[in-house]
Amino acid sequence: MNLTETVKRQNKMRFDYSLYVFALICFIIAGVFLTGAVGPEYKLETITGQLVTVTFLVLGVLLAAAGYALRPKAAVPTPTMPRPLPAEPSAPPAEEKVEEAPVAPQPPAEEQIPSVPPTPPPAEEEAPTPAPALEEPAKVEEKKPAEKPVRRRRKRKTA
Repeated sequence: MNLTETVKRQNKMRFDYSLYVFALICFIIAGVFLTGAVGPEYKLETITGQLVTVTFLVLGVLLAAAGYALRPKAAVPTPTMPRPLPAEPSAPPAEEKVEEAPVAPQPPAEEQIPSVPPTPPPAEEEAPTPAPALEEPAKVEEKKPAEKPVRRRRKRKTA
């Protein structure tokens, strides 16, 4: 978008605002006729007073509805892609080597499955026995990973 398009967008008034203003004016006029603050010929008891009041109320509702219909739709924000970080130099200078501590490989976690003794077959003469209560499986302790070695930043050369 260039500068002229930006200026044109800023100078353009939304059309729905003007419709809301006219609707508000119609509601105010209808309120004045409803309270009877006008002459005796436009009192609410007369047919003319009722007609004028209802006309301004309906006109106000129509203008407010038109303003609501013409309002700009809410723009859906587009997801922004994170910017890639600047690439680091491919080879560090020979005199600025950073020592890194060797990392021991993690042993694989062994899962223990609890063994449940088999139930003996029921005897023909005996009444059926209830099933033994199942034991809760043994809780496997999660091992925390070993701490990673701290990487130190390279010092910048000061000239």
